[in-house]
Amino acid sequence: MPLPSIGAPVQSVVLSAPTGSGKTVAFELAIVRMLLDHPHDTNNAQEHSTRVIPVKAVYVAPIKALCAERFNDWKSRFEKLDIDCVLITGDSDLDELARLRSAQVIITTPEKWDSLTRHWRDCRDVIGSIQLFLIDEVHLLNEDVRGPVLEAIVSRMHTIARDVLNKPLRFVVASATIPNAHDITCWIAGIVDNRNCKGSGNKIKQENVAELVYSDVDRPVPLEKHVLGFNWSLRGFKFDMSLNYKLMDILRKYSECKATLIFCNSRKSAEMAATVLEKNITSYFALSDQQKTNLTQLAQVLHDNKLHKLIAHGIAYHHAGMSFSDRNKVEESFRQGNLMVLLCTNTLAMGVNLPARLVVIKSTEYYHLGNMTEYPESTLLQMIGRAGRPQYDTKGVAVILTHMRNVVS
Repeated sequence: MPLPSIGAPVQSVVLSAPTGSGKTVAFELAIVRMLLDHPHDTNNAQEHSTRVIPVKAVYVAPIKALCAERFNDWKSRFEKLDIDCVLITGDSDLDELARLRSAQVIITTPEKWDSLTRHWRDCRDVIGSIQLFLIDEVHLLNEDVRGPVLEAIVSRMHTIARDVLNKPLRFVVASATIPNAHDITCWIAGIVDNRNCKGSGNKIKQENVAELVYSDVDRPVPLEKHVLGFNWSLRGFKFDMSLNYKLMDILRKYSECKATLIFCNSRKSAEMAATVLEKNITSYFALSDQQKTNLTQLAQVLHDNKLHKLIAHGIAYHHAGMSFSDRNKVEESFRQGNLMVLLCTNTLAMGVNLPARLVVIKSTEYYHLGNMTEYPESTLLQMIGRAGRPQYDTKGVAVILTHMRNVVS
């Protein structure tokens, strides 16, 4: 689809594309387009007065880790242009919240934006300066907890656009796993009854929404997939525990001594799998002297004592039970190539850019409302999509461990 020229009517966009294909770049181009369309509003953004409030783009992502990563990246890029970025999550302090008025790129979670905009009529001048609304990982509409919140804030932004802006708000929403892209397009277009949403793909012209869907064929880094089934009578926790002893063989066969992410279905599962791997992993991953020095320094600044011994072997776990500081330090060490294996929960599947050659999904079942439930297909696709990231590798490998009954011949 050709890009519209400057000055042409701006379309909202629904983008479904494989992981690593550049969805973040689409967000960045949308922000740049907004700034080009409002050049006078961007002057002296840091020195604005109460009379001039700069135009704003709001980026919404489901987890704080993804918001933090996006903030650090965009802050370094946009501050060179005097564009003020602000991160507003549950961890934000009062100073950051006060900067909302001058900020031009606001990065937040659905829950935080819902809280901030419930009384939007009390700050119509600030809310009215929003020209662009970006939603990452929009497939989470299907989740029991996050889905209703995301639906609420989009409906509210439609109302704000109608009552304050007097024109449609531009949305750019993206995900690697949207099974019903056309329904999402109708929703973004503000059409409640999909029967009134005519056409499909790029044909929804009357509502000014472009629907762009790409398949795995368009993935920039080839992804090799393997599904291994085990015909054991074990169930639940015991089945998951038994898979821990298969991990070392999988690393030897598929990792090629490259960085590996292993997704586990719980915090305890990640920690126990790391303990099992620790006994054999040193003989496979030969760490350099520099890596050993870096890992020793890392172990000294981590608060989680259980990680200290694991870190020395180039292995660590990552989950929400750790402190925010520890999680950030572990992520950065993995990015730098010091940690070779990271065992994590599926929160790291949502867009956080951790380059790995191999991704292993240890069991396709997880505990949900007290019962063992199979992961949705979208969650599995998000996990395996972490393998083979552009700029870091030329291929990716994904290995899924599951019950034999789930393996399709």
